Amino acid sequence: MSLFRYAGGETFLYRLDPRVKILLSVVVTTVAAMTVWWISAILFVGVMALYAFTTNVKEKMRIVAPLVLASFIGTAWAQSMIAPYSYLLYDFGEVHFIYAFPGALSALGITQANGTAYVPYLGYVQNPVGLTWEGLIYGLQITFRSVAAIAAGLLLVFTTQPSDILTSLEKSGLPVELGFALLLAVSSVPKVLEASMTTLNALKARGVDLRPRGGSPAAVASALGNTVRYVLLALVTIVVLTLRDAVQIAIAAEIRGFRASRKRTYYREMKMRLPDYVGIAVLLALLAAGIYLSGVPGLGAIPYNP
Repeated sequence: MSLFRYAGGETFLYRLDPRVKILLSVVVTTVAAMTVWWISAILFVGVMALYAFTTNVKEKMRIVAPLVLASFIGTAWAQSMIAPYSYLLYDFGEVHFIYAFPGALSALGITQANGTAYVPYLGYVQNPVGLTWEGLIYGLQITFRSVAAIAAGLLLVFTTQPSDILTSLEKSGLPVELGFALLLAVSSVPKVLEASMTTLNALKARGVDLRPRGGSPAAVASALGNTVRYVLLALVTIVVLTLRDAVQIAIAAEIRGFRASRKRTYYREMKMRLPDYVGIAVLLALLAAGIYLSGVPGLGAIPYNP
């Protein structure tokens, strides 16, 4: 069974109405976007704690952990270079450069000092453009907002059948066409990841080794070139597998009479129970608390407060 597909369970997470778990994703994303970074970190830890109530926890961590790590690395690196110098100075009081880039890169939005600043190995430089420690810290803080939303979204995928997600969206008043499109968008991410793993495993089985053969610059450059070439080949395979899966979904929807009638019936009726109402009340209270905290000085995300 694929690690990226729904696997049934007996805990309360699997018995919750899908609408509650959808609301969880919305509330976590909203509160994380409105409040200071450490509140987002608390939300992230809380959502990750819920994974203890899923089946095959270790296997699911093999999926969540790389995504979280990739988000930390990518977001922190990107934000560290494009964060405006004036905002970093406002938030941290001082800014320390790690490395300086050519001044022409300031046109791309790279962080540029307003005046003279010290750069290691270069001394004091007028209006340097480059990477800063405060930018890296800010990027790490910003990442907590995205990983909290990612963890909540994956929790929905892991603990809910796709058909139940579609039914819950339609029961909430969303047009079935839009709900079906959203369901495909959510389910396509695990499928693309699965196709990526299949492709990479196939390359490894054929003897592909992306590690440099030696420590010389020529060996490193050769390994980098091979990596780019194999990544491009893998992308073609992933696109083909994704399109093939999309065709199969379209055929299945056509065979089952999707949109044949505006009045849809359901094999299993979905009804809210007491635990669902309790979950909704808790999430609404969390949303109200997030809105309140966003207006407290030092706890909100505006203006540009990490």
